[in-house]
Amino acid sequence: MNNPLSSSRENSASVATCANSFDASPVSADTGSAFAPHAVDRLRQFCESQSTRVFNARGIALQRCPSCMLGHNTCICAWRKPTASTIDFVLLMHRDEVYKPTNTGRLIADLYPDQCQAFLWDRTRPDAELLALLDDPGRHCQVVFPPRDRETRIIETQVGAPDNQRRPTVILLDGTWKQARKMYSQATWLRALPVLDLTDAMTELDQQLGHYKVRQACETGRLATAEAAALCLQAAQDQANVHHLLNYFTVFNEHYVATRMNRKPARLKAHCDLENSQ
Repeated sequence: MNNPLSSSRENSASVATCANSFDASPVSADTGSAFAPHAVDRLRQFCESQSTRVFNARGIALQRCPSCMLGHNTCICAWRKPTASTIDFVLLMHRDEVYKPTNTGRLIADLYPDQCQAFLWDRTRPDAELLALLDDPGRHCQVVFPPRDRETRIIETQVGAPDNQRRPTVILLDGTWKQARKMYSQATWLRALPVLDLTDAMTELDQQLGHYKVRQACETGRLATAEAAALCLQAAQDQANVHHLLNYFTVFNEHYVATRMNRKPARLKAHCDLENSQ
């Protein structure tokens, strides 16, 4: 869930004044999901079909919305507004993340279902479809990870290829910091790809990052996967989608905490912005 980029300050999202109340449960327990399965949903379904044991996450007794995985009383589906992005996303997920309702990689798939693919990380046997995607001559693929001292891989600061002739495609390592570092270091089939350095984008969005209440970053430079995707959009100068994704992340953040605390979610400016988006 945590992508290895972050900032760990208090959430400063202001409470909105555009409405006094709202309905936080647009999907009922009887109607099922209001959305077609996206890449993360399909990956989860595949993992469940292959699993020999049941994964019991915290809050297993909670009745959850089948789409957003939050409680029915804190469902965020009413603020899920799928759209198009200037870049494609590839979620390389640790198996544990696929099952967790706290996973924020799925938020990317929620908003960009036609431009987000998801695969399980495997050190020695990566998915053939994933390898084909990485070798696609029509794509320029970049791995999102903070460059290390004496980094031996190619480092790029611009999203996509300089010639702008290939589809920009970013690879997001979706797991805890320890898991992401392992994924980055041990997957030899990733080493030929350039590393995308998002330092400049992080500076530009500094005050809007590091607000993930569900998991606390143990060090600076660690962000939720959805926040890392927002940095990629910032680097691509796709401002509309930066705000769209961060607003959706803010709503998810508030509603998940409300689920844990058994309270009604607070009404935030992010709710209003998403309601007013096209």
